[in-house]
Amino acid sequence: MNRPKPILATSPERRVTINPTVQIVETLNLEGYTPSEIAAAWYDEEAMDKITQRCFKVLQRMEECGGTKNGQRYCTRGLEGHTTLGSISKKKTRTAAYAAVLNEQEMQWNENRDIDVQAISDAYIKTTASSQLWAQVIGNRDHQAIQAYLYQEEEEEENEGIDARATTAALTCPILSSESSHSQPTEDKVPRIAGRRPCARAA
Repeated sequence: MNRPKPILATSPERRVTINPTVQIVETLNLEGYTPSEIAAAWYDEEAMDKITQRCFKVLQRMEECGGTKNGQRYCTRGLEGHTTLGSISKKKTRTAAYAAVLNEQEMQWNENRDIDVQAISDAYIKTTASSQLWAQVIGNRDHQAIQAYLYQEEEEEENEGIDARATTAALTCPILSSESSHSQPTEDKVPRIAGRRPCARAA
């Protein structure tokens, strides 16, 4: 017996609006690129192999040395999912997400209901909530690291500007010689008043 195909449920609250103002940006077709421009814009197979090999070396050293070697810490940002533990965790999460979505679809099919896309989405989100939370934590760490880097860069630029202004002021300021600045006035420079001496007044 053939079952009727479920009808996709639509929500009356949802609307699609189209902006009447269309913005068009012309882009160059791939056929319009020169070989040198293609080489500069995309990685070739050889470059991708080198990047992959470097990533594997970093992962291997991280797992062998605990992420540090000779006091230097390897940057593994973006490679967390390719470690042994990260790969196992990612595989488990994906398997659970597949199962949650398929189970929800099967339940709707068995109950002969219309397809409820929101229920399917909720089942997926519930299963992957921990992954989403961890992604937000990593994103906040990246944001803090970028802010610290930009702050340090601005501070260095300000210090360089202060040093430059101090150097400019030192070069433009008149320099006094030790002779002229510390010499005592001589007799030739100090005028004398002849015929007058200090006298004591009688009591």
